Amino acid sequence: MDKRNRTSPTEFIFQAFSNSTKFPGLLFTLFVFLYLLILMWNFTLMLVIKTDSRLHTPMYFLLFNLSCMDICNTTTLVPQTLYNLISGRHTISFLGCAAQMFFIIVFGGAQIVMITNMAYDRCAAITNPLRYNSIMTLKACVILSTTPWLVASAMATVMVYFVFQVPFCDNREINHFFCDAGQVLWITCPNVPSHRTAEFVTFFMVLFFFAFNFLFVVASYVLIIKAIMRIGTKQGQQKAFSTCSSHLNVVVVEYACLGFLYLRPTSAYAIDKDRIFVIVFTFGTPILNPLVYSVRNKAVKIGFKKLF
Repeated sequence: MDKRNRTSPTEFIFQAFSNSTKFPGLLFTLFVFLYLLILMWNFTLMLVIKTDSRLHTPMYFLLFNLSCMDICNTTTLVPQTLYNLISGRHTISFLGCAAQMFFIIVFGGAQIVMITNMAYDRCAAITNPLRYNSIMTLKACVILSTTPWLVASAMATVMVYFVFQVPFCDNREINHFFCDAGQVLWITCPNVPSHRTAEFVTFFMVLFFFAFNFLFVVASYVLIIKAIMRIGTKQGQQKAFSTCSSHLNVVVVEYACLGFLYLRPTSAYAIDKDRIFVIVFTFGTPILNPLVYSVRNKAVKIGFKKLF
């Protein structure tokens, strides 16, 4: 393999735009509308939580952080996507690609850990209601809100380092609309030791990360269900379950989407359909999360009325 094939490219081309986008103006308008909707919903929910003293509790403190992560994660993808659609260039620089990959992993990973921490909060509230205030202290809330950023940043640093340590071959076309770690790794030179190392590290880091968080959430809800079943009255059971129903809906949506994206057999993958699903996931969950907590939560609805 000659040196030309092994040098790092100065920029990458997003094949999703260069090959299949027939109506860039329509997509640009749709993405702008959805992005503004995400900003409006999440900023409004954050404002309601901040201004309503009744929502100054650990659960809403963590929800405030989740909305912030939703905004950051979407902002990592959308501006570059809009620029590519309107300019027709469909490219991103080498450093820009590494930076985008890093922040996608940071904000996406932080969301997963935050959802796990919110499961711990709901578990503490239902299984130990009398000790809840002593468990969820200010110090505990600070730890639960900073841990997602630290864990996700460490994971992103390791993954980006190993992916971009692999030399690139002639192909510089990323078969996606953003710098996905798997797609970038796909266009690196396969027959080098660093490629196998990067594949091993990224696969097992992602597997361990998702497995640990998923099992923790499942264990939390097993304890929650056991605690609810011990409540003597039907009304008491319904009241206890209502305190975690919104979070449970968010968990189901998040892990159902992630499972569809990453836990299918190879034969079920179709890159064009996957790109559509990633777009739905990118815009859908940041819109659904504040809606779920707003529509099904009386305290938040009262906060909205008070704000407006």
